[in-house]
Amino acid sequence: MKSILPLTLLLLVVAFENCASNKETIRTGVSKINTGSHLAQIEAIDADLKSSTLSDESRDKLIIKKGKLLLDLGRYEDTISTLNQVNQAKANPVQLSEWNLAMGKAYIGKNEYSKAIQFLNQSEKLDKNTNLMERKKLVVQSLVAEREYYPALATLTKTYTKGNQKKDEFYYETAAKTYLKMGFEYKNTGFYQKGLQVANLGLEEFPNNETLRSIQKECLEVLQPEGKL
Repeated sequence: MKSILPLTLLLLVVAFENCASNKETIRTGVSKINTGSHLAQIEAIDADLKSSTLSDESRDKLIIKKGKLLLDLGRYEDTISTLNQVNQAKANPVQLSEWNLAMGKAYIGKNEYSKAIQFLNQSEKLDKNTNLMERKKLVVQSLVAEREYYPALATLTKTYTKGNQKKDEFYYETAAKTYLKMGFEYKNTGFYQKGLQVANLGLEEFPNNETLRSIQKECLEVLQPEGKL
């Protein structure tokens, strides 16, 4: 792969700035929430937790539910401190998997991606049948945020090939964006060419995808001056 000529550096910096602005847009699967409803549910859970007749399992379920509600509200420190009240020694594997997944999402919210990856991987070890794709996507995005590009691409590819998963918009967007970032960091046009190739393939499947269209444009802005189309 050929290195980037100095004449393209200005365009390259502009392209990367656009790409880097997407660093903190990791998708944790949280849709629009009703804040009032969440706060009311948390208040009700707090009241229930005062009961002296709760079993350990029921108590832990309530704590995990409260933690997930706090997570939805973006209160990541509160999420972590709440979830740490769960008695992990007595929780069942499925419950612990759910706990680790919520912890992973909370650390993503705090931009502490290496910690998030640890919890997400542990979640998968405990329960491989639930939330598998969600966890894998979060791990891939966290690896990209940590600039662990090769492991991110390897995990992304393995997730879709091993699981016989049809390549969706997430796959094409993530792969193309990762190659774009690699092109900038390693000052190598070959990665821009790969990013362009993936973006083009994705646009064949999803022609209205604005993210892929933007990545395509950014790659072309770097490649065109060198006649690498």
